[in-house]
Amino acid sequence: MRRSRASIQKHVIVFFLLTLPLGILAGCGSSSPSAPGNPTLNSITVTPTTPSIAVKASLQLTAIGNYSNGSSKSLTASVVWSSSAPGVATISNIGLVTAVSVGSSTITATLSSINGTAPLTVTLVAPGTLPLGTASLIGATSCPPNAAAGASCTDVKVACPGLSDINVTVAVAVPSGTPKGTVTFHSGGSGTQLLNSGFPDAYVKDGFNVVQVAWASEWSSSSGIGIKTAACRPATLFQYIFTTVHSSSRSTGFCGQGISGGGAALTYSLGNYGLGDYFDHIVVASGPAVARLDYGCDSALNKAGPPNLCPLLTSAIYAYSASVAKHINDLEGTTSCGSSNPLQSDINRWSADSIVNADANFSLPKTSMSWFECVTLPVNESTGQAKFLIDAVVPKNAPPDVNCYSGVCTNEGVWQDTQAFNDTEAGMLAKCIPNHK
Repeated sequence: MRRSRASIQKHVIVFFLLTLPLGILAGCGSSSPSAPGNPTLNSITVTPTTPSIAVKASLQLTAIGNYSNGSSKSLTASVVWSSSAPGVATISNIGLVTAVSVGSSTITATLSSINGTAPLTVTLVAPGTLPLGTASLIGATSCPPNAAAGASCTDVKVACPGLSDINVTVAVAVPSGTPKGTVTFHSGGSGTQLLNSGFPDAYVKDGFNVVQVAWASEWSSSSGIGIKTAACRPATLFQYIFTTVHSSSRSTGFCGQGISGGGAALTYSLGNYGLGDYFDHIVVASGPAVARLDYGCDSALNKAGPPNLCPLLTSAIYAYSASVAKHINDLEGTTSCGSSNPLQSDINRWSADSIVNADANFSLPKTSMSWFECVTLPVNESTGQAKFLIDAVVPKNAPPDVNCYSGVCTNEGVWQDTQAFNDTEAGMLAKCIPNHK
């Protein structure tokens, strides 16, 4: 008797199903939480695990989901965030915690009844924050070369604990109409000249207050006490500019632009002196070359090899030349920077005084940052040193903008390149906005 084609197909399908392993049959049509590709959420880890911030400061927290198959992924934007003590600290729906008053709070991230927690401590000042000094007005003075058109100048005395006092000339130029914000410039090297490079007049025309500073003598000189301690001077000056020129406003942007040593003045201020609570946007050019003093003085300490700064410079130099090593020894009160067998005590000193040091706080959720580097060969150590700091900071625009230029510019003169100048100006216009409202 001939069977129909449909009957034959039916028997074949039944035979196939009967021969399948029971585990496969049980999985068909089910949503078992342990099935491959559908792991279950086991726990949530909140990082940093024991955060500590100063009053009025903010810190971005992260929620990491840990799954049954051993995988993990960020759940920061998916969890429900809460603070056990809103009077001490509040937290946004994306995990940005803001300190309100001194005290403690438990921060909780919740998803599908799974909780992750972190104990938060709020202090008067951030851990590792060094004390600022005082800045006092001396009086009006004539403006040095490179001041913006129409600028008025004053002399200010800056005093910091354990350091000699240094006077600084402050040149201020204002736009017509209501200012969009304030941009402070700090030059490289000793900082004894006003930084210009064509920006002050352009920024005034763009609607910003412009402040240029020139120290009477090298700001980083400290009789061997160290660069990090000497950075109290520019940090104190920046705070003075914020309160006087900028009138402590949170409704317009307060921003900084520095080249080489000026970038060091700005980033020491952010990392160790709490100025992340003041600056809305920072531009750093050509370095800074003191991001890792220990690696610069003894390149063998860096086990990762030459840093990849950008596609135009994948193996950046970071070791100091003999002349730079000598200057570091003078500033740090050490003797073996640049030697083949440096003293361990000197290494410890360089590590502690680098911009990227163990006490620095580079969680800057309300400060955006941009780097501009000239990578026309041959380059100097500022390129590789810049990368060490770029990798350490967590600004508002994490990871920070890194802009490299080659061909027109030479050495540290990145703004010799017209495109670099235009990009910097456009970035300042877009990013010098009030982030600390």
